[in-house]
Amino acid sequence: MSTESTDPVEPPAAVAPAPEEAGTDESPKKNWLKFAIVGLLAVVLVGGGVWALTSLGGVKVGDCVSASPKDVDKPDGEWNISSQGCGDTAATHRVAALLGNAEDQCPAEGIYEQMQADGGKSMCLMPNLAEGNCYTSSDDGAFKKEACTTESPVKIVKKVDGLPEEGSVCPEGSSELRFSEPASVYCMGVHEGS
Repeated sequence: MSTESTDPVEPPAAVAPAPEEAGTDESPKKNWLKFAIVGLLAVVLVGGGVWALTSLGGVKVGDCVSASPKDVDKPDGEWNISSQGCGDTAATHRVAALLGNAEDQCPAEGIYEQMQADGGKSMCLMPNLAEGNCYTSSDDGAFKKEACTTESPVKIVKKVDGLPEEGSVCPEGSSELRFSEPASVYCMGVHEGS
């Protein structure tokens, strides 16, 4: 006895795709364009990051950078650093010294931030200040250049190269901010308003 059925077998009904699986009205050309744009953005972002890392490896004494802690609550942690033109408002610091290794220290006189550079070296950053400009203190403690019309900013009323005798170069009513490297004195006063 055979257990095979002699009934005719019907082919399964065609399964329609679920609405979310249905094809979109976008042409293959539009899909290709999306992939091209995403690919181009990836190349630009990766290339920009590599450029920033290699361009900082070539900083020299006197160059300017934008520097701020990645976490304002941890100023001794990692920093965001990017090369800038010294006249740019984003240039918060100037490279004052390049040190041979991480154990070397920045000069004692002045306000310096010591940062790790490529190859285990360190660099000393000082505020990027210029005579005639006004500054406020930003949340991370860096001097931030402001228009001289803001309320009571600090104004650099005079810059003197070298380290003359303390108290001998700044006008009355201003205070000295001294740096040993590069040897300079900034006279800080309060802007009277415009």
